[in-house]
Amino acid sequence: MNARQQSAIALITCSYGPDLHRCRRLCRSIDRWVSTEIEHVVIVPARDLAQFRVLESARRSVVAVEDTVPGHFYQLPMSERWWLDSAGWPVRGWIMQQVTKLSANFATDREVIVFADSDLQFIRPLDPQQLLRNGALRLHCIPGAKDDGRHLHWHRRAGALLGLPRRYCGADYVGQLISWRRSNLEHMQQHIETVSGRPWYRGVARSLHVSEYVLYGAFVDGVLGQQHSGHFGTAEDLCHCCWFRDEAVALASGRQPLSENSVAVLLQSNLGLSQAAEAEILRRIQPRAGLCAGSA
Repeated sequence: MNARQQSAIALITCSYGPDLHRCRRLCRSIDRWVSTEIEHVVIVPARDLAQFRVLESARRSVVAVEDTVPGHFYQLPMSERWWLDSAGWPVRGWIMQQVTKLSANFATDREVIVFADSDLQFIRPLDPQQLLRNGALRLHCIPGAKDDGRHLHWHRRAGALLGLPRRYCGADYVGQLISWRRSNLEHMQQHIETVSGRPWYRGVARSLHVSEYVLYGAFVDGVLGQQHSGHFGTAEDLCHCCWFRDEAVALASGRQPLSENSVAVLLQSNLGLSQAAEAEILRRIQPRAGLCAGSA
């Protein structure tokens, strides 16, 4: 992978004030294990810009949600959970994060967009060849997985937004270090507007249930056709994910092995772990990743 190809890649992190310590840890790991040719953009609410500015560097910029997302959204004073759109429609913070990720093309001009959430940390080098193969970009795609419950709501909403049948789309697209093509994202935004007759971000923001990753995956497979999308599908996960506290404890103790191909570890922010506990878990798994301890 040459420098020109690496310079076509951007890491995008959506964060906010309470996750500053996690985002700082993520940034340290990126600076250690990810080529400086790969851009890193951190997107946070305007009220949090000042405290996140300390993370800026030659390869990293910090920008405001309000300056990135089209449509004039603004955050309610004294609230982390609620935003309003230009018409005064309330938008939950979790949904606003989906809208922000779907606006990543306004934050970078690079073709390859990789989402690195602030509650993960790189533990090994990221080789761009893990993302791109003969010019095709990986699409996290697990056929037949997650076809019920909350995930099914996400698929049905994706169908509604994209003009597809409102049913399970055939695969799960949710994970970590998810990669998109900027050109496909822009095409998807235009497609949603054609289907709905209104700005794409309005339909997404006013959804009760929506997943940005399911939406993009359904667009690639159901509208473009994966073979014409510039993607190759893979079920391999580049991040070892701890979605539950017992998984994190088992990983730290060695009872759960570290995924062989993982370049990062996720300790989901809602596990209720202290900063010290998170750092200790990451310190204890690093020898198994072939790294020196103490960088957490």
